[in-house]
Amino acid sequence: MAPARDRYDIVIVGAGAMGLASAYHLARALPDLSILVVEARSGPGEGSMGASNSMVRDVFSSRDNQILARNSIAFYRHLMDEREELRSPVPLLDLYGYLWMLPENLREEYFQLIARSDGAIDADPVDLSDLRACPGLDLAPTRWYEGDDAKPPPPVTGGLFGRNCGALAPEMLAQFYAEESRRRGVEFAFDTCVQRLSFEGREEILLHEPSKRPFAFQELMEGRLRIASVHLGDGRSVRTDRVVVAAGAWAERILHPFGVATGCAPRVQLNFAVSGSGVAELLRWEPPVRAIDRVDGRTRFPFLILPTGATLKPVFRQTQLWVGCLDTTAHAIGTREDPGKDGRLDYNMAELGERDAFGTDVLPAVTPYLPRFETSSVRLENAWGGYYNFSPDGLPVLTEQPYGVLFVGGDSGSGIMKADSLGRLVAARCEGRPDARLFTGESYRVDRISLSHRSVEEERIIL
Repeated sequence: MAPARDRYDIVIVGAGAMGLASAYHLARALPDLSILVVEARSGPGEGSMGASNSMVRDVFSSRDNQILARNSIAFYRHLMDEREELRSPVPLLDLYGYLWMLPENLREEYFQLIARSDGAIDADPVDLSDLRACPGLDLAPTRWYEGDDAKPPPPVTGGLFGRNCGALAPEMLAQFYAEESRRRGVEFAFDTCVQRLSFEGREEILLHEPSKRPFAFQELMEGRLRIASVHLGDGRSVRTDRVVVAAGAWAERILHPFGVATGCAPRVQLNFAVSGSGVAELLRWEPPVRAIDRVDGRTRFPFLILPTGATLKPVFRQTQLWVGCLDTTAHAIGTREDPGKDGRLDYNMAELGERDAFGTDVLPAVTPYLPRFETSSVRLENAWGGYYNFSPDGLPVLTEQPYGVLFVGGDSGSGIMKADSLGRLVAARCEGRPDARLFTGESYRVDRISLSHRSVEEERIIL
């Protein structure tokens, strides 16, 4: 799908959660501007957004992450209240809770975190005695895996149940943002890869030959050095005055050749779908916590986080669990695809999935606490992979160069749950406002998550 014109006021690179939210809020805030969203995939939300667990929570150690996530979740709930098609047959947002199984060294830390929030985080402690009813759960494992004599993982001493937490339907959110953006005049170019950015076409800028890069001194000339063109993989280009790079894991491929550092690093993260009688029994467990469901007051199996960092997401309609584990060592930093090499992005979430890694990397983090996963009652059905784009402190990054290149990313695995807030921050930045008004009316200073004026505390709860 080719761009309809050769010049736009703003070009957004990437139609994932943050790129789509940015397009939507920019179109609302600046309706007279022409906006183009360029996406290498064939539709919105088909990159790492579609490959993720797509979970939402506001239980974070960082107050900034709490604010960004809480406001985004509130907006998603508002959409469900306003639009029947986002409630049925599948809800956009399904809050069934997060349950952290906590060892002694984390239990006190997490409880203090909740106390310090003064009610902003809706979470309850769970007594150890109430966890014993979970089918097949071993609260005090004696080994990591068969034949290993290392010190076993720590025993569970209690739990924490987060209530403003659950699952989001990524395809529904992507479709909402895309349709509403189109309705406001935003154009989309799918199956279109951004190969590079350049200053070409600006006659007043002296350029190196043949690289077409500006001379170093020109960065100091206020108002002179500006982005001029976005070059696409098929040889076409579009002119623009501002580029918003929201390309997730592939943002560095676009920005690093341009001399722009993001401070972020992408890494493959794997998900595995399992089913079987052991899974079905787990999904029938109703934890003894305050119910979230406003209709019938039921409690359901929550998103479960084990002390090893392994996670289990319930997928009730398929009677499955999606199992994963935060990986910071098994996979190299970087992406396997290079969209700048030949102008294409051959991203395939199924090919990124490594079925063998379920047994070698993930299962040993699960079976100490859920031994049935080593038996025939749990079977592997599917494997796929996406990317996390990690920032050094676990908070997102929004930074803009004075010549019109803005980067938003570094979500560290929690981009979808902060996307709406980040889209509002991008719009505020492009409007020239120092503060953004989030969905609930809270004001948030845009440069708090910049690189040059960063003012945040490190996030400790990354999943």
